[in-house]
Amino acid sequence: MPIGKAVPGMVLARNLELNGQLLLRHGIELDQDRIDKLANMGITYLHIHFTNDDLVTYKDLLVHQDSPPSYERLLTLTRDSLLEFIPPYARPSCCARTEHIAQTVLTVVEHTLDVIFSSRRCFELLRTTRLFQLEPLRHCPLAWVYALCTGVGLGYNLPTLLDLSLSSLFYDIGMLKVPAQILAKPGRLTDLEFGEIKKHVFFGRRMLENLSDFSASAITVAFEHHENYYGGGYPKNKRGDAIHEFSQIVSLTDKFSAMVTTKCYRERFQPYQAYEILLAQTKSAVSPRVFVAFLKSVLLYPRGAMLRLSNGEIARPIDFPLHLPTRPTVEVTHTASGEELLGKRRTLQLVDHPDLTIEAFAIVEEAQRSAAEPDQQIRGILE
Repeated sequence: MPIGKAVPGMVLARNLELNGQLLLRHGIELDQDRIDKLANMGITYLHIHFTNDDLVTYKDLLVHQDSPPSYERLLTLTRDSLLEFIPPYARPSCCARTEHIAQTVLTVVEHTLDVIFSSRRCFELLRTTRLFQLEPLRHCPLAWVYALCTGVGLGYNLPTLLDLSLSSLFYDIGMLKVPAQILAKPGRLTDLEFGEIKKHVFFGRRMLENLSDFSASAITVAFEHHENYYGGGYPKNKRGDAIHEFSQIVSLTDKFSAMVTTKCYRERFQPYQAYEILLAQTKSAVSPRVFVAFLKSVLLYPRGAMLRLSNGEIARPIDFPLHLPTRPTVEVTHTASGEELLGKRRTLQLVDHPDLTIEAFAIVEEAQRSAAEPDQQIRGILE
């Protein structure tokens, strides 16, 4: 609906972005101050959540389309919706170590969606995932982006990256066949329950085998992504280079993305915790070569983030050392009480301060600060 018709109390139905930057999240209740700020920023229309009663009240204000959207418009809407559901910290512009990696990944994403839209069966598969908003699949778009960044780091050309993209997007599709009560169980799984979860690699392979549009590598990754580089994985207990390199990549990015994603049965890990777990697994489950490529391509603490240090201070990362990716150089911007250090900001190299750790982070871009009270954003990191 037009923003000029918006009234306080209405609830956003979609994330609101401007030039790729998140302004307000869906589910936020609008007040007059927010409406005025958005109008001043040039926002003209909003997606509003309506109940059936609201539809009767506001029906004359809604924007209707007299004809279906064009192919290009539908493709753009799907791409934007899919990327919107990826947390800001995992989007290429924030998580890719270089601009070249970010731009290459975005190019591959465009080609991937073009392939999906050219195949009715592929599009149906994307629809089945509900754009990966189903609980068992929420980490998959993160693993997809991280896998593409890693592929760029390994020197893959565009055709190979496109193959990797399709392989790393639907690799966990078999999880939709696992009983929901097992996936949502908060406590330790029994051997029988874990056996049910392990079946998802067979389900995924079967679902992709029925789609002739997918390459053999996509089917292989769906089946192999829980194999361990040094053995002990499932379903075939493969080792080393007997595991497809795409499977090695997705195995790592699946682990990392699952750890940094909140699940119904646990809170997410902080990036330094996920890194330490992966580092330990380079001697058991993770390919060292792929792990190095991942670190060379992916920022553990994203560009544009605000960090809460263990002493309570708020800082932003300004340099990301490759040899110690969990210890960026930061600029301290706020005190532990949330007061901004105007003219008194200082630089800290966390590598020289082993007593300091990063306890939380959030994306707080300039566009967000102008639209959603900066004090509230900073308090959110402090809490």
